[in-house]
Amino acid sequence: MRKKIRIDGVVTPEDAQNQYFYLPFDMPAGARRVEVNYHYENQVVGAQEFNPGNNIDIGVFDARGTEFLHGGFRGWSGGARSQFHIAHDAATPGYLRGPLQKGEWNIVFGLTKIGEPTRYRVNIEVDVDPKAVTNDVAQLTEVPVPGAYALSAAALGAPPKGGRWYRGDLHAHSEHSDGANTVAEIVDYVHRIGLDYFALTDHNTISHWDDLARLQQAGGPTLLIAGEEITMQTGHANVWGLDGWMDFRGTDNERVQRLIEHANQRGSMFSINHPDSPIPWRHNHVHGYQAVEVWNAPWRYYNEPALIRWQFHLNKGERMVAVGGSDSHCVPPAEMTQPNGPGEPCTWVWVEGPLTQKAVLDAVAAGRVFVSEAPNGPMLDLRADADGDGTFETLAGDVCVAPSGRKMRFHLKYRGPDGKHLRYFSRKGLERDVIATTEEFDDEFELRCEPDDYLRVECRGFRGRPDRGEVAHALTNPIYWGNW
Repeated sequence: MRKKIRIDGVVTPEDAQNQYFYLPFDMPAGARRVEVNYHYENQVVGAQEFNPGNNIDIGVFDARGTEFLHGGFRGWSGGARSQFHIAHDAATPGYLRGPLQKGEWNIVFGLTKIGEPTRYRVNIEVDVDPKAVTNDVAQLTEVPVPGAYALSAAALGAPPKGGRWYRGDLHAHSEHSDGANTVAEIVDYVHRIGLDYFALTDHNTISHWDDLARLQQAGGPTLLIAGEEITMQTGHANVWGLDGWMDFRGTDNERVQRLIEHANQRGSMFSINHPDSPIPWRHNHVHGYQAVEVWNAPWRYYNEPALIRWQFHLNKGERMVAVGGSDSHCVPPAEMTQPNGPGEPCTWVWVEGPLTQKAVLDAVAAGRVFVSEAPNGPMLDLRADADGDGTFETLAGDVCVAPSGRKMRFHLKYRGPDGKHLRYFSRKGLERDVIATTEEFDDEFELRCEPDDYLRVECRGFRGRPDRGEVAHALTNPIYWGNW
């Protein structure tokens, strides 16, 4: 038996001020599959930031409700799809398969752009098992969490002695949101390019986690990390190390602060994405997040302002970890609609012991990170002889004791093209500028330590269009000293 529901209405610019709009409907007992499609007037074509028209995203919550942080999330496709389905054993990418509980469900609209009163229609069709209705079969109240949370226990190979740098990517998308590829196609690609770890962070959903868990269990050289990109109208953020779905409905500073605290309480990391892109981060008064994506996609894509923003926070005495993310949406065999793929840029993390999801995220939280333009580098390994004993054991991200006025010795190991500038920065600005004269270049020097300061390195040079100025080829997190 099939039950059909049609919901017609109008959304206005006034409705869009609340950002989310809910359309309740009844899920009958015995439901086995629900199919939804929708359409609305004057849909924007192309990027909504630059083109006229309306944009309405879509998702759904089940009978557990729509409460902020604790609602019964069952899926989100944003504006990537006009239809979806959910059944006991299958669902459209972006949606969670499982029981269809009897009770009030809600279609949720994300009103990202409404310029005028706009008519919409939602068509809902539910396949119902009449026998189940007759027998009043009890409906499950909980939906199983996809299995990628188990990846935290995965280890690849024997741990090296003394630790090493691992290369990976913290930000990418699949068909489970607005990406062009299956999870399997992306994982095969990152295997082939030699990434040691890879985080898939589809927008506002965790439906990709099952595919990650299955592929990790099947084996392969790359550690797969389950993540989610919190995609709001006022900024985006990545969350890694989750135990389940993370709400994305941060409509103001108070709610975004609650999102950050909720993620931290669950042992997850919260990292601001591409803060100066066409969808800039507008929550400058929230706190408690661990990292900021200073490098997103090719360097000239709004990254210079993000670097300046990060430097501003460092100079205020705020210890904040800089990471990179490719924000990749396509790999072959899909059509390449962006110039970079996974690992471009590449985020390198220093891990001692087995390579696990926890070890990678602990390294990021500690700031033991540098970012390069590609998996083949350049490499920047910055260290300090904090104890004055001739050993360089203090890495980027570490805090060491350095009395005011004392000189400390630093060592940088650079591996990359010769002729590039290696520039060292502290709170005062540029401290040192040297040119790498060889492809394997080591620079050792002393620096007088000012109170509560830091030192970080950028590798810069020309590429492609010299008339457009230098680009960053790699950058490190700081070594800190004093009161951080």
